[in-house]
Amino acid sequence: EVCGADAIFKEGERSEGPLDLGAAVKSGDLSTAPREVDLLIVGGGLSGAVIAERCSKELGFTSLIIDKRDHIGGNCYDYVTPHGIRASKYGAHLFHTNHERVWDYITQFSEWMPYDHRVRGRVPDVDGVEQVVPIPPTQETVNALFKENITTEAEMQAWYDKQRVKPPTGEATNGEEAALSRVGPLLYDKIFKHYTKKQWDKYPEELDASVLLRLPCRTNTDERYFGDTFQALPVRGYTRIFENMLLRDPNISVRVNVDYFAEREAGRLPKYKMLVYTGPIDSYFSQAGMPKLEYRS
Repeated sequence: EVCGADAIFKEGERSEGPLDLGAAVKSGDLSTAPREVDLLIVGGGLSGAVIAERCSKELGFTSLIIDKRDHIGGNCYDYVTPHGIRASKYGAHLFHTNHERVWDYITQFSEWMPYDHRVRGRVPDVDGVEQVVPIPPTQETVNALFKENITTEAEMQAWYDKQRVKPPTGEATNGEEAALSRVGPLLYDKIFKHYTKKQWDKYPEELDASVLLRLPCRTNTDERYFGDTFQALPVRGYTRIFENMLLRDPNISVRVNVDYFAEREAGRLPKYKMLVYTGPIDSYFSQAGMPKLEYRS
């Protein structure tokens, strides 16, 4: 059942794609923006938008959001292709939370439709035959790959307990030791070992133990990728959330195509009481002369 509120749609806007932000917003020219604000917010993604919206509603603060990209929404930005397909420019996003207050908040800015994300992977079994199995692993995954006949949570827990390898020192010192202590060598080799190489160009033994200690160890038959109470997708895309959150609030101004570091260097930033930087952390520390981060998790 669809729930939530889309004020822009309610007011008569029927377009499915992002709204035109207007010439002033897209110009990259800060001379048309407010000359003094309470908050100068760098980045128009989730963090920047929520801070601007909350500070406006709760404190009456004025904000100017600037973003180097040509749109709002940060990495959540999506659009409609000429073929009518909604596309996520920077990769798919799946909303899920166990917190009712978060759900109550986000449904103010969009209509939402129920969606449970499920992932299946093609993984060779013990005989080398590819099987299509749920990921994260469930009873079905283990049964299909290793020719087991697990039917209860107790049996699944016993299988994990038998598989797990304790770290040599008693505490995991890297990602590989952490993974082996969580899922054992069979699942580690079949599913998890090469994932980190793809994600961060590092094998588990090169990563901190904390990264792999998060591996899910399910004992039930729940194939959903997330187990949260609230899971849904925005009916008109994620960009509409940001449009409702920012574009209708007189306390919030937006300028895209604006490079914070270039404007700071040129002395063209407005006066502000507080700077809120939500842009790429690599860019921020690079400007300070610090080395590039090896990976993110």
